[in-house]
This record gives sequence, C-alpha cells and structure tokens, in this order.
Amino acid sequence: MKIKYFIASVFILFIATFGLYAQRGYTEFVTQDSIQVMYRWQKVSPFKKDSDAVLNLRATNLSDSAAKWTFTVVFYNDKMAIHESEITTLCLKPGQSLRGGLAGLRYTVEGMKLDAVDTDYFTWDFDLFEVEKVENCDEEEPEEE
Repeated sequence: MKIKYFIASVFILFIATFGLYAQRGYTEFVTQDSIQVMYRWQKVSPFKKDSDAVLNLRATNLSDSAAKWTFTVVFYNDKMAIHESEITTLCLKPGQSLRGGLAGLRYTVEGMKLDAVDTDYFTWDFDLFEVEKVENCDEEEPEEE
C-alpha cells in the first residue's frame, strides 16, 4: 500500500514540476491596454536538429474586466517585413493567461531557424494591436446581415 502512495506522490511532484517549468523561459515583450505579452523561441519539433524556429506567445489580461484582443504578428529580416500573420482575435477573461499553440499563439516562418532569430537583423513585432473591453467572453458576436 505504501508503494502506491509513493508512486502517486512522485507522479504529482513530476506534474507540478513540469507545470512550473512550462511557465519559465518567457521574456516580457510589451504591456499595452492591460494586455501583457511575453514570448519565447523554440524549435517547431524539438526532436529534429534542423527544425524551424517557432515564436510562442503568452498573453495575460491584467485588467479586472474581459478584453477582446485583435492583433497580427510581423517578422522582419533586415528591417523588411518577410511574413505577417493573419488577424487573430482572442477574448481573455480578467486575469486569464493564454499561451502557445492551443491558444492560437504560435507563429513560424518556413525555413527560419533558431540561430537566425538570435541575430541583430531579425526582429518581430505587432502590426495591429487593438484591445476592446467587453462585458464577458461568453457572448457570441451578433451576426451581420
């Protein structure tokens, strides 16, 4: 019976440690209109040596009201735009954080490697960054006629 408790304890400790590790590695990029954006670069596939780089964003609503955030991400190479994402709109509840691919906050450019994003001539930024306070995130948008 003790071995079951020991295994369960180790499993819980492993999950808790993994959860804490998942929050690390993000660098603050901007806080605008109560939306804090952090980022980190990693490989699209950690198991492939030549994998493309991927930008993972983490957005946190620091406001005490819900916010609808609309944005586009642009990658620049030598100050020239080389890729712009589609317009993304997310709704964040007060204090809510969203991050990575499951939240639609993962961006990559085909052929761009991690060593390229660490150079002085490569940058990224938001072209569009709009925040609208909303009543809540559960409301559906009214249909246009």
